[in-house]
Amino acid sequence: MKTRTWILLFTALAAVCLLCSYFIFFGGTSGTTATVASDGVTVMTLDLSADGEYRIVSDYGVNTIRVADGRVSVVYADCPTQDCVRHAPSNSGAPIVCLPNRLVITFSSSEEFDAIIG
Repeated sequence: MKTRTWILLFTALAAVCLLCSYFIFFGGTSGTTATVASDGVTVMTLDLSADGEYRIVSDYGVNTIRVADGRVSVVYADCPTQDCVRHAPSNSGAPIVCLPNRLVITFSSSEEFDAIIG
């Protein structure tokens, strides 16, 4: 192939990757609630409009979750990796996960649609 074709192909691939990254990290509407599940079982549903701090104790470990300014963060975990504690406060996008403690925080909004007809 010619050099011009390779440059065009690479540019198109880079644009697709950037667009996908944008929607993963910034896309969608911010959630209005967060669901906290421990070992696949829903422990609580958090209203992101009400600030507070919650302690989740399970057979696998202890996590402390903070809701502040409409965002959720894990402020304490007794697991060795501490990945969930280093995760930035969030209200949408990818879930916050603590694998050793089997804790998952997902976000939802009342504005989400199952299907659009028409």
